[in-house]
Amino acid sequence: MLPHFHTLYLETTRKCNLSCKYCSTGSNGKYDDAVDMSFDDIVNRILIPAYNLGTKFVGFSGGEPLMRKDIYDLLYEANKIGLRIGIVTNGTLLNDKVLKKIKSILGDNLIVSLGINSFDKDNITTRDLPVDFTLKQIELLQSHHIRVNISVTIGKFNIHTFPDTIKTIQNLGLPYNRIPFVPRNNPEAYDLMLDKNILRKYFHPTLRNYFGGGTSYHPYFLPYEIYKKISGQTEEKNGVPTNPSVGCWVGSYYAINPEGEVAPCPMFLDHVSGGNVLKQNLKDILYESDLFKKIVQRDKLEGKCGKCKYHFTCGGCRVMAYYMTGNVFAQDPNCFLDQLSEKEIKIAEKETEKSFKNYVRMAQVSKIYIPPSDNDIK
Repeated sequence: MLPHFHTLYLETTRKCNLSCKYCSTGSNGKYDDAVDMSFDDIVNRILIPAYNLGTKFVGFSGGEPLMRKDIYDLLYEANKIGLRIGIVTNGTLLNDKVLKKIKSILGDNLIVSLGINSFDKDNITTRDLPVDFTLKQIELLQSHHIRVNISVTIGKFNIHTFPDTIKTIQNLGLPYNRIPFVPRNNPEAYDLMLDKNILRKYFHPTLRNYFGGGTSYHPYFLPYEIYKKISGQTEEKNGVPTNPSVGCWVGSYYAINPEGEVAPCPMFLDHVSGGNVLKQNLKDILYESDLFKKIVQRDKLEGKCGKCKYHFTCGGCRVMAYYMTGNVFAQDPNCFLDQLSEKEIKIAEKETEKSFKNYVRMAQVSKIYIPPSDNDIK
């Protein structure tokens, strides 16, 4: 069974060679002189303990992770430890020489994540790169037989283009993940966040129809009994769904910023922390801190989320709850479940069940789902 905290998003630096206006890490020229965590601290205080605790996958991010002079050494160590590896990059430093070197270190143990918010000229307003450049980098990666993922940030800036964006990604045969826009390091940008009406009208119908983006959307209409049967996990034993992860990935996911703060989601970083790996053991942070002990118990969620029949498989979006209420455990302000009729809910359940089963097949190939044994299901 996949355990809690199987996926780590590791921000290795604040430095970046771009100045994207809405960068969540704040890496738009503000941290050029920042001192990054040392190689030894990342290996000995993060990567080795993470693997020993059951973390299966680490995504190296930034800033721009390829700006670290020791990035190849970090990739080598992570691979030697046994972690599956991703690189979250803007793509500007990728070329044949770099990719050959990375392949010589990792072989096929790599997926590269690039960002596209829309396949038109508006992409450059939020990504600081024209989409044509990113498409060329996708071709370059594929020429080296490197797997590619697309990260799509969703907010008011791409409500009309999102269906075409996901359809295009699907036609390219690529997986994707969706990231809700939050003002992590952009306090003036609250007006670009989603609200429940936008989510319901523009994003949710598309997310329900394309399992290639995983199943991390809200509300997530998967009945508990169906998840339990397929996953082998129960709320009593596990607290949050991790086999595969669905709904809110908090409890499966965790993130560490360049200063060593540990949060349940990358979008919390710089605001919410369970502790610092430079001062505390990672195990103590994940399993002993009040924040992490509570966040893996979805029956402890407050308001409608705690009482909802989908609270285990959905969990609401903890990030939206935090940025809109100041409380990580509050009900998701963008949930529109109470606006739906029973007929609409039943239709959504059927669509979600179909999407989930397709996702499970993909997740098994990607090793983010482990079929349960008879003992697991009991």
